Amino acid sequence: MSSEDRFGMCVMLTCRDVKASAAFYAKLGFEMKESWPTPEDPMWANLVLAGQSVMIGAAMDPAEVGNMCEGDAATEKYWKASSEAFRDHPSGVGIQVYLQVDDVDAYHVEVKKNGIAPETEPKTQFYGIRDFAVNDLDGYRLVFHTPVAMESCQSCGMPIADGAPGQMYCQYCTNEKGELKPYEAVFEGTVQGYFMGMQKMERPAAEEAAKEHLSKMPAWIAR
Repeated sequence: MSSEDRFGMCVMLTCRDVKASAAFYAKLGFEMKESWPTPEDPMWANLVLAGQSVMIGAAMDPAEVGNMCEGDAATEKYWKASSEAFRDHPSGVGIQVYLQVDDVDAYHVEVKKNGIAPETEPKTQFYGIRDFAVNDLDGYRLVFHTPVAMESCQSCGMPIADGAPGQMYCQYCTNEKGELKPYEAVFEGTVQGYFMGMQKMERPAAEEAAKEHLSKMPAWIAR
């Protein structure tokens, strides 16, 4: 991998057919930067989309691991167990790889034109991204997303004016570092600032209303 194409983090996915997987990822817009032994018939490849790297490599036959790790018993044990696990279990279960694109809706249209059938339609999530999912040939889930500006705070429901893409919370629900305040602080602010201050409720009624209101907010719904 050349120095200019090194990534702070990349993912390596084991594939049953690297050549077929490389063709699949090409339809998603990935560019093959490096491969081994050849681009036409790779056993390993580094695929890049918008500066993000996904490496794919061929699954090893457990019976052949010893030939590749001759003289290194610990490494042979590790890779034999890994290759047996891949052989005996569904691949990709529980793995989701998030990849950012400039315009997730336009990208969704593009990949469908290239013959890819996404698992989901683009959807705006409460955590500040709009995304859709694609399963690759080995069952790895790729989640393509674009940060979006939220219209309202996901903690208290207050409108967010001029929010940055990916911003989930308003200024009243965050501290000086931009982190979400504890529930107790948000609750007290909702009681005093909104229900007592703006709705002119008495304290007991304001507390009950605040509990009901916050229980529906994404930040606190699982509390």
